[in-house]
Order: sequence, then C-alpha cells, then structure tokens
Amino acid sequence: MIALLCALLAAQGPHAAGLQLLRAGRPAEALPLLEQAQRRDPRNAAVAADLATALGRLGRHAQAEQQLRAAIAKDPRRWSTYAALASLLSEDARRWDLADETLALMDRALGQAPGEAAQLGLHLARADFLRSVGRTAEARAELESLTPGDLTAAQQRRIADLLDRVAADERLRAGEDWPEPELTAADRADLVRAEEDLRRGDARTALGRAEKLCAAHAGWRAPRWLRARALEELGRVDEAARELAVLVQLAPSQARAWRKLGELLAAHGGLLEAERADQALRQALALDPSWTDLWLVRARLALRRGRPSEAVRALNRLLRDGSGDQSELKRLLDVARAQADLAPAPAGAPSRAPEPTPEARELFRQAQEALAAAQPGDVTQALLAHALEVSPGFVEAAAAWAVLTGEVPPRTREALWGDGAALLDLSAQVQRARPAEGRALVAPWIDRAVELGAPEARYQRALLRLAAGDRSGALGDLTEYAASAPPPAHLEEARGLRAQLVPPARLDPIEAQARARLAEDRPEAALVALGGRCDAGRPARVLLAVAQVREYSGEVTDALVCYRAALSADPASTDVAERFARAAARAPAAEIEPYAEELRAAASSGATAAHWALARVDLAHGRTDEALARVDGFLRAAAPDEPGVAAARATRDRLLRASDDAARARWHKRAALAGAAALLLFGAVIAWVRGSTVSRALSLRPRLYPAVARTVAALRHDVLKHRASVLAAALDPTARDEVARALLEPQPVSRSVAQAYQRLAQDARAQGVTLRPLAREPVFGALVRDLAAAESVLRKPSAPAAPLAAIDRRLREVHGPALSELLRLGPRTRLSARELEGWIRGVEAEVRRGGAGWSSPSILVQGMEVEFPVEREALATIFANLLRNAQAAAAPDGRVLVRLGEELDPAGRRVHVLLVGDSADGELTLETIESRESGRGLAIVRDLTREWHGHVVVRAEQAPLRKAIGACFPAGGGGATA
Repeated sequence: MIALLCALLAAQGPHAAGLQLLRAGRPAEALPLLEQAQRRDPRNAAVAADLATALGRLGRHAQAEQQLRAAIAKDPRRWSTYAALASLLSEDARRWDLADETLALMDRALGQAPGEAAQLGLHLARADFLRSVGRTAEARAELESLTPGDLTAAQQRRIADLLDRVAADERLRAGEDWPEPELTAADRADLVRAEEDLRRGDARTALGRAEKLCAAHAGWRAPRWLRARALEELGRVDEAARELAVLVQLAPSQARAWRKLGELLAAHGGLLEAERADQALRQALALDPSWTDLWLVRARLALRRGRPSEAVRALNRLLRDGSGDQSELKRLLDVARAQADLAPAPAGAPSRAPEPTPEARELFRQAQEALAAAQPGDVTQALLAHALEVSPGFVEAAAAWAVLTGEVPPRTREALWGDGAALLDLSAQVQRARPAEGRALVAPWIDRAVELGAPEARYQRALLRLAAGDRSGALGDLTEYAASAPPPAHLEEARGLRAQLVPPARLDPIEAQARARLAEDRPEAALVALGGRCDAGRPARVLLAVAQVREYSGEVTDALVCYRAALSADPASTDVAERFARAAARAPAAEIEPYAEELRAAASSGATAAHWALARVDLAHGRTDEALARVDGFLRAAAPDEPGVAAARATRDRLLRASDDAARARWHKRAALAGAAALLLFGAVIAWVRGSTVSRALSLRPRLYPAVARTVAALRHDVLKHRASVLAAALDPTARDEVARALLEPQPVSRSVAQAYQRLAQDARAQGVTLRPLAREPVFGALVRDLAAAESVLRKPSAPAAPLAAIDRRLREVHGPALSELLRLGPRTRLSARELEGWIRGVEAEVRRGGAGWSSPSILVQGMEVEFPVEREALATIFANLLRNAQAAAAPDGRVLVRLGEELDPAGRRVHVLLVGDSADGELTLETIESRESGRGLAIVRDLTREWHGHVVVRAEQAPLRKAIGACFPAGGGGATA
C-alpha cells in the first residue's frame, strides 16, 4: 500500500491520486493524500470539498462540515459545495436549528450559480433539505416548479424519487398529534373537579362536566379521556368506544386511549369489531411494549376471528416472556393449534330544504340552454328567477343566480338557512364558478353551516381562512374537524393542511417509519428501518426506538442493552429512564443485576418501576428489609395500570408474612429461654389435649377420606384378616409359637398399625388437620393397645393365654366394626339429572369461550339420583374432563351421551358409574389412558378416580356412538351429602 501511494504521488500529485482513490470507494486511503494536498495548497476550494467528501464517508461529519464551509468561503461560486453541505446537514441532528441559515445559504447560491445544471442541482439539494426538516409542502412545491420537459430521463427519475420520499414523510406525519387549544384556569379547575367526581364513583356528574368541556374545546384531549372513562363506568360502552376513536384521531400517540379502545372493542364489539380492536391493541403495544398482557387479548381475538396462526404467535410470545398464567396460555395454545388443523338520524337534526319541483327543474334546464346559446342575460335571469320563485331551495338554480348576480334572493336564503348540507353544496358550486370573487359571497353560508353542525363545514371554512391568510383560524377549524365522529371524509387532506400550519416535530423519518411498521405488527421491518444496532454514538431517540422494538419482540435482554445505551446518550431523559425501568422489572433478577447502578439513578429521577426492579435484585440476594422498603415505595407511586403492580403486591404480602413468621419465631425463642420448664410442661399438656379424632377430621376435611379409606383397608386386610385372625389359636399350647411369629415378625403388628396411623396423620396435616396422638385416638389407639397387650402375652411363654381370647373377641366385635364405621363417614355426592345439566352448561360456556365447537349431549340417568362416595369438587372435575374429552373428539358434528347409574361389577358388587360416550372414530384403551402424563384430560380422571378408590372404564357403545369412558365407584352406605 505504501508503494502504491508513493507511485500515485510521483505520477499524479496528492490531490489527483486522492481523488482517484475516493472515486474508487476507498476514502480511508484517500484521506492522507487529500490532507497532504491541502497542506500544499491551503486556498484550493476543490481540495477542501474533496477532503470533506472523504471525511463524510468516514463518519467524521463535524470535520466534513468545517471543510465544506471553508470551501464556500474560498470559492463562493462553486455550486456543488453548497449542495454537498445541504446534503450533509440534512442528516445532522442540529438541522432544525440550522434550517433558516442553511436555506438562506442555498438561496444565495441559487442567485449566483451559473448554468441549468447548477440550478437544478441546487434546487434538488434545497428540496431534500426542506424535506429533512419536515417542511414537506415547500419541498414538494420546489420539486414541482422544475419543468419536466427541460430535464433528462435521469434528472426526472431523481425528481420522482425525491417526490416519493416527500410523500412518504407526509404519510408519516399523519400520525402526529393535533395541537391542544388555549385553555383558561377555570377550564383546568373544571377538569380537576370532574376527575375528583370520577374517583369518588360519581360517574354521572363527572360525565356532565366532561361533556361541557368537550363542547367548549373540541380539540382538548383530557376531558375526552375523562368522558370515555365515565361512559364506560356507566355501562355506555358503545359511546365510550366512539369517544376513544375521536381521541386517538386527535392524539395518535396516546397509548392509554388505544389500549382502552382495544379492550372495549375486544370485550363488547363482537366479531365485526375484532379487526378494529386488534389494530387498536397493536397501536397500544407499539407505543408501550411493557403492556405484555395485551398479547393475551390479541390471542383471544385471533381465535375469535378464525386466525389460529396469529394466536399461536401471540401465545408463544407470552410463553417466551414468562408472564401471565402459564397453564391458561398452554390451554389456549392447544386450542389454537387444534383450530389450525382442523343508523337513524339524530333527534333535533336540522331540517332539509324541500326538493325542487318538476316545474322548477324544467325552468332551470331552459335557463341552462339559454345560457349555452348565448341568449341575452335577461332571459336567463328571468328563467332562474321563476325557478327560484317556484322552489326557493333549489340549490343549482340559486348557485347559477349567485354566479350571474353576485347574491341570492332573500326567499332562497331563508329556505336554505336551516340546511347545512345545502349551504355547503351552494358554496362549492359558487366557488367553482367564481374562484376569486366567490369566497366573500360564500363565507356567511359556510359559517351558518358550521353553526348547524354540518360534518364538512369546518373543513370548508378552514380552506377559506387559509386562502385569506388566517392560519390560526384555519388550524382551529381543522382541529375541530378532526375531533368529529365518525372519522370525517377529508381527514387525510386535513392532516396535509396541518403539516403546512404546524411546525414539524423534531422526529427523524426513520423513527416514524419504525413506529408505523411496529403498529403493523412487523418488528423485523422496524429494526431494518432503525438499523437494529445499539452502538454508542447513535442519537438517544433512535436507541430508544430500537429498545422498544426489541421489547415488543420479547427480547428483553437485548432491550435492556439498548435502553442502557439510550440512557448514556441522554442521561436526563425521564422517558428513557421509565421505559428502561419497566423492561428491567420484567427481566430475570440475575440479568438485571449488572444494571443496578442505572436503576438506582432511574429511581432517583422518578422512574417508578425502578423500585420494583431493584427490589427483585435485593430479594435475589436475601436483603428482604431493603426489598420490602422498595416494594412499598413502588406501590405508593405506581399508577393502577402500571405493569408489575399485582406481582409487587403479592411479593409484599409474602414478605410481610415471612416477617411476621420470623417475629413470631423470635418471640417464641425468647419465651423458651425465659421459661423452658413451663413451656415444656405446657407443650406436653397441649400435645395431650390438642388434635382431632379421625372421624372428626373426616367431617372437617372430606378430602382426607381417600387416605383414611386406604389406611383402613390395609389394616382390615393385613392386620385383622391375616395376622391377628390367628390370635384365638394361641389357646392351643402347640400353636402358640406360630401365633407369636405371626404377630411379632417381621415387626410387631402393633408397630405396623402405629406406622400406618403416623402416615395418616401426615396426610391429615397436609390437609390442614392435626390428628390426636395415637394413645388418645378412640379407634386406632384402642386397637394398638389391644394388639400391644396380645404381643406382651405372646412374648412370655409362661404367661396365661386367657387374655388373648378376650382380645380376639374385641378385634372381631369392636375394632373391626369401628374401622368399618370410619368408611361410612366419607363424603357422599348425590347427583341428579338437573344438577348434571348445570355442570354441562358450565363446561359448555368454557369450551365456547375457548373458540371450540360444541355438541349438545344427551343425558341418561337411572333413577332420580345416584350417590357417589366422592367429594363433590372431585366428582365435578372428573365429569368436566370426561365431557371436554368427548367434545374434542366428537366436534363438530358428532354425538355425545352422558350416562349415570348403578350396575354390578364382574365380582357381583354394586358400583355407581358416570360415563360419557361419543361418536368419534378411533380406539382408546385403558393402557393408553394409563400411559398418559399426569395433569391433563383423561390423566386427571384416572388419578382422581384412583384416589377416591374407583377405577376408569372404557367400553364400546352401540351406533351412532362408538365408545364410552367413565369412572366407577363402589356403592357405599349412608353418609352426609357433600
């Protein structure tokens, strides 16, 4: 490379060599040559301009600007330098502040530039700079002033490209907010009082105040937001949605209004409003990606609209984020995947003028023919006068008369004075015929149309005022026009006029373009528009926009990196700090720990969510006191809809409970140290007194019954039937050793009973019930005492065997019936056809909410009602899963049958059955059900049935049904109804 540079220097000189490298796209190699050329000839403007080009391509814009200004000072007639400077400044963040100076410089260059090529280049550069600072109307006028006939095809293409960019910027400006009106202190005080009324729950009074404020200032957003909330509070949802639609027309950047509009339309709008609801929710998420709960609303909307792929995308987005009810998300995801397969005039409206009569229309036709034949004006006027005498409200005739005479007859004015639409029509016709003179004539008519509330009157008056130079009046009319509902016909044109009247926001087009792509649910396109990088040195607003797109896509870790870069670029921005804190509050605690310093700074600057994020970091390190203080601070300052409020409240409750538990533990420890002996004695007394019997525990906690039944069955089979049943044989001295081995080996039978009771006590504690100590339990304690007495006799070969006979008799006559009595204390659920219908309706509502089909089941009940030895909640869960499974298999056109009754099992025992049959194809076996993972569908049925000592059955059914699945339970004795 050094050899090449030396050769170029020797052959051409540094300027020519650097220029050649610059044209070859190698600015880094050209830069030292051009710098050397400038040192040799510091007054050469061409060298300075080429050096600026190299510096600009290398990203050194400040030095490039300095060189270009120096080149202009050296040679003011070099037009390309002016164009290069304008192009460079069009991408500078200071371009709005430098706009007047730059345009004056370009005007000076245009006044002295020689030749058409120079003039064209300067005009194009000036137009592009005007576009970059948001003055799109001036840029368009500049481009349209260039005569196409005098330009080459390449120049025409360049102008067309610039016009396209201007049009794109104008479309992006359509999303800007309309300006707020001038307000008085009394207006603001009224708004505060209305807000207080709404907070107190007096929505009707708040609505009255808000409506007065909206009528006085149609473009004021705050009372419209208040009015929408009051209407929703009063149940007038449709009116609230219309008010919100007007509000987002006025203020497209108001995220809460978009959110409320989307939620109202999603909840109450039905299928026809689903698309509009989803659009509003997309706008809300584009403005505030931290509202992740809206993705669930969007998923439900997509299911309702029959777009399961969109629902799957939204639900996967939530699952990746880890927010929301994960079980509900997975259920909806299964539903979505399954779907993938498989108005009068208002009262008091102004009256319209009567339609012209046939005679009047004939007279008007004759007047038109006379005017076309160039007959004397008196003839035409006489015909028109007669037509207006017959029908004074004949708009076309009145317009022709006004064009000829410059006025309208008094009767015509009187006839049309109450018809706003006719006045606007008359005004439009007169202005078309007499563009210059007609404005003064039609102004009173348009003012009257505004008074009558004609929808397009304010737009027409704004055009008149704009033509007369009344910019503030035109802006006021346009703002009122944008505040009308439904969206007016010329809203886009009104936005175009607003761009001429309101100074443009200092927003780079790429930011507006990215926001528009995000509102279209295209985050990848938004990242492409923004560049997708979070490099230091980029403007803070661009970095913030990239971070928001990352957060919208669920990439919270990448979003935090971009938010940190934006904070570094603009440490004073409260908006960046708040959004950074919200994103950090949702990220895992381990990932936000490196941002602790930035979060503390954000918290001190007023970012509410930063307290919650720091509290999570403190919790991860076990600093509960600091975490509790930060959570309290967050909840005091957070708005009701602030993300994370629910999680913070749950955390605070958990920490307070833990703190209370710790305080109680410390108190108990101090009390124990102060009076150990007394507490030990007291504990012994409590241990002796406290606790419930097994029968009492069953009445308190019916769900304990499966554990009791399991324990009793084991004792009756293993202890009473097998091991202890041989006790009577001990009266025979020859069999005493065998009886002793049966009761004492491998462990004493009394210990087996005690261990079974301990397991039952553990199950009871899991249900929130403490059983009595074994010694005080009337059933199990007495059994253990008799068995222990028998074991004591059998351990002593010389002890008399007479007590064993009494113990054997008590085992058969007392303990066996006592254990059987415990089984009769279990819960009993009596189920009738009427109650079964209620359960079916509940499942139907759930299935339909999920978007699935439904086949109304038939019901077959044996007798009036059937009693099951199962708790009601468990039986309802078994039935709901059976019915859901049958509906999913039979939908959409199959049949479902519910059968409830009593039958005999193969062993001849009576059992009660609850079966749900369906007509779906495909086989299902018990082995398939047994192999399923717990926690879903038929696996829940299997586990609950087994827990309540029943069994699952799968049976073939007669046509049109194919199979039936259900649960069987033994027909027990009496008991309390659950």
